Parts: sequence; C-alpha cells; structure tokens
Amino acid sequence: MMTFADPTPRSAYELPLSAPDARSSAAVTPDAAALWREALLIGNVLWFLRLRWAVIAALAAFGLAGLAFPGVFHALRLRPQVGWPFLAAALLLLANLGFLGHARLIVRNPLRWGATWNLWIQIVVDLLVLTMVVHFLGSLETPTAFLYLAHVVLACIFFSRRRSLVVVAIASGLYAVCVGMERLQIIQTPGIYLDPLLRQALTSHPAFPWLTLLSALGVYFVVWFLASHLSELVRGQEWKLAEANRRLTLAQQEKARHMLRTTHELKAPFAAIAANAQLLLKGHCGVLPEQAREVVSRIAARCRRLAVEIQEMLQLANLQSAEEQPTPTRLDLAETVRWAITRVGATAQERRVGVEQSLEPASVVAIEDHVKMLLTNVIANAVVYSTEGGSIRVQCGETPSDGPVIVVEDEGIGIPSDKLPRIFDDYYRTEEAVRHNKDSTGLGLAIVRRVAVSHGIRVRVESAPGCGTRVTMRFPAAGRGESA
Repeated sequence: MMTFADPTPRSAYELPLSAPDARSSAAVTPDAAALWREALLIGNVLWFLRLRWAVIAALAAFGLAGLAFPGVFHALRLRPQVGWPFLAAALLLLANLGFLGHARLIVRNPLRWGATWNLWIQIVVDLLVLTMVVHFLGSLETPTAFLYLAHVVLACIFFSRRRSLVVVAIASGLYAVCVGMERLQIIQTPGIYLDPLLRQALTSHPAFPWLTLLSALGVYFVVWFLASHLSELVRGQEWKLAEANRRLTLAQQEKARHMLRTTHELKAPFAAIAANAQLLLKGHCGVLPEQAREVVSRIAARCRRLAVEIQEMLQLANLQSAEEQPTPTRLDLAETVRWAITRVGATAQERRVGVEQSLEPASVVAIEDHVKMLLTNVIANAVVYSTEGGSIRVQCGETPSDGPVIVVEDEGIGIPSDKLPRIFDDYYRTEEAVRHNKDSTGLGLAIVRRVAVSHGIRVRVESAPGCGTRVTMRFPAAGRGESA
C-alpha cells in the first residue's frame, strides 16, 4: 500500500467507537428492560468473582504464614493456623471456577442463564465457608463474626430489600448454629488464641455467649436496615433516570421521524423550484432582464444548496432510524472509493483540485450505501476545504496489521487542535470552515460518525491549521466465512 511521507507535525483525534449513536436508540421493551437489569447483575457477578480471588489469596497467605512463621504467631500469643485456611481457599477456588464458567454462559445469553442465581449461589457458598472461618478463629472471643456484614452490605447492593433480608437471615442462622453447636460441644476448636485460659475467661460467664450472639445479630439487622434503605433510594433514582432516558429516547425517535417526513415533503417543492428556475435561465419563457436573471440565478443556487442539505438530512435520518437496515455485503473498497471520487468529480473540477489515487483491492463486509455515504463525505470535505488549484491524495489497500485501510489527505485550511474532538458533532462547523465554505451544512462528518460507529470503522483525523488534514479509516477485516 502506497504511503505519503509528511514531516508536518499535526494534532490527532480518533473517533471513539463507543460514541453515542442515535440509530441504535430504540423503544425500551420489557425484554430490553430485562436485558438492562441483567447487564447490571452481570457486572456485579464479574466484580464479585474478582473480589473472591483476593480472598482466596489472603486465605492461602494466612495458611502459609502459619507454616513459615510459627514463631511470629507464638510471640503474638496466637495459634498458627495451618490446615483449615488451605481447605477454605481450595473450596472457594473450585467454587469460583464454577461461577466463572457459568458467568461466561450468562454473557452469551443473559436472559437464559440468569445472573441472579449465580449471585445467590455465590453468596450462600461464601457464607458457608465464612462460617467455617468464624468457627476456627473463634466465634465468640474474636470479632470475626462481623465479617458477615460484608455480605449483608453486598446483598443490599445486589438485591431488593426483601431478598437482602433473606441473606441476613441466612447469615444469622449460620452464625447461631455455629455458636449453638460449639456450646453443645458438638464441634470444638481451640481457637486462635494460644492461651486456653484466655478463651475460658472470655466465655466462662453463662450469659456471655448469648449476649455476644444477640449483639452480633442486632448489628446485622441494623446494618441491613441502613444499607438496604440507602440502596433502595439509589436504586429508585437509577430507575427514574432510566425512565427519563427512555422518554427522551422516544422523543428523539419521534423527532427523527418528524424530520424525515418533513424533509421528504420539502424535497419535491424545492426540486420543482430548481427546475423552473433552470427553465427561466435557459430562456424558455423569454429573455430575462439582467436584474431578473441575477435574482433567478440566486434562487437556483440557493435551491442547489438546499437540495444538498435535504439529501444529507435524509441520509442522517435514515442512519438514525431504528428500522431494519440493509443486509451487509462483501465490497471491494477500491471500487467503492473510485465511485466516491467520481461522485465528487464535478466539485473537484469546479475548484480545480486534483485527485491523486493509489487504490489496491481491499475486501470488507458492510452496507454498501453506508460506506458510499462515508467515503463521499470524507473525500468531498477534502476537495471543498482544499485551496483552489491544490490537490488531494486518496489511497486504499490492505495491511497485515490493520487490515483494510483508506487514507484521504488534503493540503487545505486544516483544523485547530482544540476543535478536532467536535468536528463529528451534528451541524458543527469551525469558524475557519465557515469562512472558507459558506454552503456546507455541518452534517457530513456527523454522517461519517454514524457509519463508522455502526460498522466498527476506526477513524483517525490528523490536522494542523494551514497544513491540511489527513483522515485514516481502518475497516474491520472481512471474515472468510461471511457470505457475499
């Protein structure tokens, strides 16, 4: 692929592929709302999985510390823990691998493989393993019972208030069972404190175990009440914002439909005015006085400009439409570029702008009309904003690293660096562009943005005032298995 060496320093801006695309906005159906909720839960599932890896590492490190540094534990009057930390870490490791596999199924089909069940099972497994940790460290004489609060708070964030109350009940029940079985000596453990008399002193009073148990349960429910209340308030605000966004989306769609109807209705009258103006200029109704001819010429020029604006508005409205789009087909970009150059050929001749071409075959799968819109607007901009008598360079080809690439470069007025991020906005024009070309609508690059985002085309703009602009478009490579 031919390259053009250019040492001129230029500012660069790359169009984000995640840029908002009005075409993808659609009415929020029940299925769409369910997908939205599942998407939030999927994010929670993946975050919870990452958090558990840290817990597994901490448990393994705690067990290794007991093996490697028993003297440190003895100095702190603590008993080294060398068995159960590895067991707990292994159980969580196996569970996390299973949860991760299920999470991948959820990502592929959110509605079929519900994220809610994944979170529920994660929380229950965690509570069971946590109860084992509490038992071995000391359910009454250590503050480990308050580790349950982490899952209480997380449940309030993940679930509704009623469902999070179920998690509180499960945690409370497991802790109460643990304490009860220890008091009945069904299960026993020496605890983490090395001095057995310390544990005996802490737990010897008959009321101590029950006061500790009731205090912990009371804290669980108080924290649940506060956390669930705050979560409900935040969740309510999220739903209000989602509903407001839904209404704005519907209003935008109605506005687009109205614009499309109005533009279609304007197209025919302006075409009739332009045709009649041309008849008058050609003398079909007699020779016009010079002043009248000048007025009719202005009418014809204005009609041509409005015709271009109407065409661009129709293109933009069609790209924004949520209706079914044409089927993508396999295209040769070189042929499409030639078509676009021919399309702007008259403008180039009028402005005496030369077009240098270096076109090699490059295959993509895309919607042909949309790619033609994109290329026509980019090449037309290069021609229009070139200086009279200048030239533009267009190259097309395929590279091993980037796939199909098209580069359009001009030597025109250029774009200031602080204005580059806004050039793809609807109706935006820089002051320099307005002075150079008063007839532009400001919609050309908005059309380019819509097409690029919908097709995954990476668009990079490099420019400097007075030194011209280079637009590089990197297309996704056409898959071998795709049909033409």
